[in-house]
Amino acid sequence: MYNQRMARLEQPVRTATSFEEFLEFERFSPVRHEFIDGNLFVMAGGTDRHNQLTIRVLTRASLAVEGSDCVVYMADMLVRTPSGVGYYPDVFASQEAVDGARVKHQPCFIAEVFSESTEAIDRGEKLLNYAQFEHLETYVLISQVTPQAEVYSRQPDGSWRYE
Repeated sequence: MYNQRMARLEQPVRTATSFEEFLEFERFSPVRHEFIDGNLFVMAGGTDRHNQLTIRVLTRASLAVEGSDCVVYMADMLVRTPSGVGYYPDVFASQEAVDGARVKHQPCFIAEVFSESTEAIDRGEKLLNYAQFEHLETYVLISQVTPQAEVYSRQPDGSWRYE
């Protein structure tokens, strides 16, 4: 798989032989990492703007799913793509049971608040990996630099509509 982080010369902080090894390392790590092709990358720190936008999305998503079997999660919950990549989306929703798991596998909604340093990854690598989720209906990209949100919606034929 093409990895934009490696193309941008970002060096992984470590490698792991399996997703399970990554989870064990992550359990005791003081910082969060994303797991891509066996490599662990430190996640970028957030800004006050990022935090406020994430809270707004989290609040609206929580209200939108109220009364349904969807559960909304924030940045401390991992999702694992069908190809084995592990990310911490800013906000996502899933219909999977709340069972104490640290990883979800079937998100139906994902939102990422991006900065200038993460935009290429969110638009490229993450979009390609998130599109693999069978149940994902919506992927939202929110800029913290300009007042702009972009929505990718899965259509009934499986294609994606961009707004």
